[in-house]
Amino acid sequence: MLERCPNCKVGKLERRTVRRVRHVAGHSFAAEIPARACASCGEAYFADADVGSFDLLVAARLADAGVANADALKFMRKATGLNGKEFAQLVQVRAETVSRWERDKRPVDRATYALIRQMILDRRRGSTATADYLRSLRKPRRLPKRVKIDLADAA
Repeated sequence: MLERCPNCKVGKLERRTVRRVRHVAGHSFAAEIPARACASCGEAYFADADVGSFDLLVAARLADAGVANADALKFMRKATGLNGKEFAQLVQVRAETVSRWERDKRPVDRATYALIRQMILDRRRGSTATADYLRSLRKPRRLPKRVKIDLADAA
């Protein structure tokens, strides 16, 4: 754990909350995030997990508000932890298409926004269920001809 500031090499790092702001899709999102800040130069150092949580909440706010533009899509995709190629595979488009969406060269369909929103909600719950299901659709499991269903399993 750092004790001295790597920036100024003089100041001692203290635990405190620091205001962090993200500007996405014409909106500013702010939160107080735990950090270690230098008493001398003021430089702040954040834990990756705390920044990731903040970004995921920003993405959730964008998704819930229905903000549907290139900047928002790119931010939301990154908040899910997916790179462009992985996201393209999940929504069954070429990586170039995702790039065009994120550069506002091509409109994004509503179904893609619905999927990214669900992936964000999953991630907030610590789940990857939607992404896992989309992956499974590429290689469906074979069911036997006869499948026994137990109604007790429905409860």
